[in-house]
Amino acid sequence: MNNWTRRAGRVSAAAMVAVVFSGCSLEVLNPGAIQDADLNTPELMPVLVSGVSAEYNDIGDMYAFSGARLTDEVAGTGSYTSTQEYRQGIFDWESSEGFWEQAHEAAWAADQAWIRLEEVLEAGANSSPDAARLFALRGFAFQRLGENFCQMVFSVEDWVDRTVAFDSAIANFNRAITIGTAAGASAAQWVTASQAGIAQAHVGRGDWASASSAAAAVTDIAFVDQALYHASANTNQVWNESWGRAEVGVYRTLAQRMHDGADADPRVAYTKCGEWDDLTSAYPDNIPGGVTSTGDCSGQGSGAHQGADGDHAHYRQDKYNERGSDIDRASGVEMRLIQAEAALQGTPDFAEFIGHINAVRAHYGLAALAAPTAMGTLSFPTDETNMTDALQILDRERYATLWMTGRRLFDLDRWDHPFLAGGWIVGSAALANRLRCMPLPKIECQLNPNLADDANGVCSG
Repeated sequence: MNNWTRRAGRVSAAAMVAVVFSGCSLEVLNPGAIQDADLNTPELMPVLVSGVSAEYNDIGDMYAFSGARLTDEVAGTGSYTSTQEYRQGIFDWESSEGFWEQAHEAAWAADQAWIRLEEVLEAGANSSPDAARLFALRGFAFQRLGENFCQMVFSVEDWVDRTVAFDSAIANFNRAITIGTAAGASAAQWVTASQAGIAQAHVGRGDWASASSAAAAVTDIAFVDQALYHASANTNQVWNESWGRAEVGVYRTLAQRMHDGADADPRVAYTKCGEWDDLTSAYPDNIPGGVTSTGDCSGQGSGAHQGADGDHAHYRQDKYNERGSDIDRASGVEMRLIQAEAALQGTPDFAEFIGHINAVRAHYGLAALAAPTAMGTLSFPTDETNMTDALQILDRERYATLWMTGRRLFDLDRWDHPFLAGGWIVGSAALANRLRCMPLPKIECQLNPNLADDANGVCSG
């Protein structure tokens, strides 16, 4: 098997037979294509915007699953070619095509939907909660592009710095706030989500004063904005590949160590579906057939007790424990972490830093930490026991809080994390200078004439 396949809804032959013999009438009352003008109905606008939301969802779990395999969030213990490559840090311009295309499609769909909303609702579009949602979704599409890609391209032009994507995100979030404020209480969710998105984008731009200010405006630590998934239609890919099959696991990750520690951190919960037969070695890398089922996963998803590579015990993530589990786009806890990181810029304020960190920990029922005594340095493996260095604490807290939401790759890149210098979890050792951001895809490089003879190496494959 080469790779995962995107979901597609199908009707089984048995279901079709059941309909035929049920006595239901299948008479077609209005044959032919639906006319475009028939869609210009105010009552259909929420449906249109929900379609844009579904477009975004197609990238939400893609970035969560593949971002986890590319980073230190999961152990790639499966059999897909992509898993074997990603866990070593191998990711080229063909690998990035789907991520690039779908994110741009989500932004484009939002743009086209806005044209329709203006046509149908006229002036009312500027105070429509659906329009506020639309611009929030467009903002998050650009935000994810900026976080994951090394460069950006708009229209048929030359490449530009990725910060332009963050600028576009901010512009769309501000539009959502303006429209949402005019709409009132019915759009409050999208106003707050956009405020959080602005904070994320300013982190991308390296503007910590603006990031902290935007984050502080999201006062409710329990606030969460999510990409919505469904058990039978738009399923969560991380669930599919960790519950539906054992392509990735928690074995040997920081997540495992944090959950096994004194705090038993609930943010990185997991279950041992299989355990090693050889208990004399703390981390046996390859013991084919040396895994026994614990019985703790029977009747749950695949119930697999070993990785799909046949070599490793399956330690299954439990953050997404349903086929339709939703994935966070932005949250109040992330805003506190942004404020905490902002407190470390310039002359660090350790008291303010740990205050925000402990607010997040209290939200999850975890014990407070003492203020750090030094800035310290990052390390890989990240030291889950280091309670005195600010950067070690920040690394752990962002890792656990944003675990498997598609955000880790950008953290590793902007911190120049030691994991990028050849870090690996299981299997063969990773490449030195492993992937830190996704390259422009082959299709963009070959079809965009302004990139065909690029001399800056952005289309090198």
